[in-house]
Amino acid sequence: MPVVKYSEFDLKNLHFSEPVENKTIPEITKYQLLSVPAYEVDGKDEMPTIQGPWMALDYYGIPAKNDRSGKPYLNAAGQPLSDQQRGKLKIPFNMDDADSKKLYDFLSAIDKKCVDERDAIFGDKKKANAYRYQAIVRKAVQNPDAPEDAEPRPDYFVLKFDFDNKSKLMKSKIFLNDDGERTEAEVKTLDDAQKLLRYKCQFRPIMTISKLYAARSAGGDGKRSYGLGLKIKMVEVKPMKQSSEETETFFIDSDVEEEVERKQLVSETTKKGDDSKTETKGRKKASAVV
Repeated sequence: MPVVKYSEFDLKNLHFSEPVENKTIPEITKYQLLSVPAYEVDGKDEMPTIQGPWMALDYYGIPAKNDRSGKPYLNAAGQPLSDQQRGKLKIPFNMDDADSKKLYDFLSAIDKKCVDERDAIFGDKKKANAYRYQAIVRKAVQNPDAPEDAEPRPDYFVLKFDFDNKSKLMKSKIFLNDDGERTEAEVKTLDDAQKLLRYKCQFRPIMTISKLYAARSAGGDGKRSYGLGLKIKMVEVKPMKQSSEETETFFIDSDVEEEVERKQLVSETTKKGDDSKTETKGRKKASAVV
């Protein structure tokens, strides 16, 4: 699975196919029809695997377990959210940083491609008109109660962590880069990941465009949503010292859009996934990342 830097990714080689029902395991597509995008490399179709730039996690992050009063967020069954249900990384764009701006432009170009090719994805215009696109690049909902001189919330995108469907352990890998010395951290749970992907940390993700999905039911506007799912294959983090001021509340985001996303996470309770074998590894030397 070749890794392509975001700055070298050729959108002409990214191909989509119509999302369909999984006939072998129908449960996987109970709520969403699915297909796997392809990226052409040397005449072969590969899963699109992209390395992003170094970025700062100075806003958003991994969703908190608890609300501001300390009560756990609950799923539809009234139970605390599982790692899989809250397993995402919400990443801010910094438009003053050249690399972050380039990533913003790159992901926006993928969004445009998905919209421009909607008719081709669904086969005909009438069918395509039933769908609206859920963009990768998302506009932040601003806090109406914030002071006038408050910094606006940055736009963002979301990456999902990958988990083994049977063991529930994390498959996404995290590497620590200490002055160029790269080692793999032992990460089995979302709590393990959150200790490393902390507020103000510097990180660089490798992500896959793992699916093209199409909802099987319409939303409040009468349209069905379709979009791309991005997963974290691995992420590189520069170690940082623990701050006494650093708490989970840095990652609490109570805006309306976050609550909508949380409900979507819960409603999609992970019935989709793969049954691949779990790989648990200790801290060891890692091969070089592109």
